[in-house]
Amino acid sequence: MTFSEQIVYAMFKPSKYKEMLEQKKGRFALFAVVLMLALGIVRVAVPTAALITGFGGFDNLFMKKMAPMEFKDGRLSIEKKFEMSLGIYKIVIDTEEDRVPDERLNRTSGYLAFGGEYLTVAVNSGNKITRYQEIKLDNLLTEGFNNDSLRQMIPFIYTYIVVSFIISCIGYFLKYALLALIFGIFVNSINNNLGLGLSKKDVFKLCFYGQTLGIIISNFNTAIGFLPSGIVSGICLVISINMISAGAFGMNKMNQV
Repeated sequence: MTFSEQIVYAMFKPSKYKEMLEQKKGRFALFAVVLMLALGIVRVAVPTAALITGFGGFDNLFMKKMAPMEFKDGRLSIEKKFEMSLGIYKIVIDTEEDRVPDERLNRTSGYLAFGGEYLTVAVNSGNKITRYQEIKLDNLLTEGFNNDSLRQMIPFIYTYIVVSFIISCIGYFLKYALLALIFGIFVNSINNNLGLGLSKKDVFKLCFYGQTLGIIISNFNTAIGFLPSGIVSGICLVISINMISAGAFGMNKMNQV
């Protein structure tokens, strides 16, 4: 069985799950790794790359798009107010006051707001602003910190992006592995009642394979924002349950042949 066949069978042919379970151990691991990398690319890498391309790279952002700024004598100053979106957060630099005032946090979003003396982590939800944390800038920035200092941090920024990508992929695996374990409670009951002879590892793999179509649909929908994610997640949950059930009951028919 080729890897491409493994993907297709996991998505559309639960009757092939028994054959997939009989493959070498490494094939399942490869399947899981590739699937999680695909999710990471769709959910993290592509949006991040689009964002970076949009502002022309970090060097262009720090040295051209962002006005000159400097941290001196315990206070940050910038010649022109700055704002940009970064994932679920908006970064605001407005140093006229010690803290960025509420009227600058006027959109529904999370905020990293840099005032003259404080960084504020806040969320605007329905025009209600909640300030979760305030950090004194002299605990974060060194004397003389400026645009060129930001440019020198670019390698570390890219390292952070790569690490975040890896952590996201691991997080996706843990999420769907947990769901596989939950689905496994149901499949173990079928396994025992019908005498399918599946080990706990086989049950886990079956439940993981059975989620493939739902995983792909749900995450691609979230990435493009086509339909409300809650509705699509519910539909994908039903799809996963049907695929897993079909795979498990199909093995009983094979045992009777």
